[in-house]
Amino acid sequence: MSTGETVVIGVGNALRGDDGIGPAVAAALARQDLPGVRIVDSPADPADLLDLWAGAALAIVVDAVRGDPGAAGEILLLGDGGGWFSGAPGSSHALGVADAVRLGAELDLLPDRLIMIGVVAAGFELGTALSEPVAGALPYAVCTVLAALGCTG
Repeated sequence: MSTGETVVIGVGNALRGDDGIGPAVAAALARQDLPGVRIVDSPADPADLLDLWAGAALAIVVDAVRGDPGAAGEILLLGDGGGWFSGAPGSSHALGVADAVRLGAELDLLPDRLIMIGVVAAGFELGTALSEPVAGALPYAVCTVLAALGCTG
């Protein structure tokens, strides 16, 4: 049963290079006035997504994705239903967002709408900051989330 809630979930680890893009987007969004939108920064495990989006009308998940190193910083809008997760670029997590989506579908624990915003990463080295291309993509990733939320201005 849908609660009508909207949730934005930034997946990742800020201590692993570009894996920190999800939490960085969540932090930027948390500084804005977004009534009716719950912002979640960095769940401990992608399996936690099942609880975080349970009953939501809309869930937007932001995560770093593996891809061609030359495409680092590229933003991929991978969602809005369907089988988007079957061909999605690889997550940097052992259990990725796509796995959580498949499990949620099997358990009937998906939100009414699910949008995945992936940012192609350059690297996931422990103890490093966002790479230059991914840091440069941060404002665009925030704008992509705002557009998905229907925010204007």
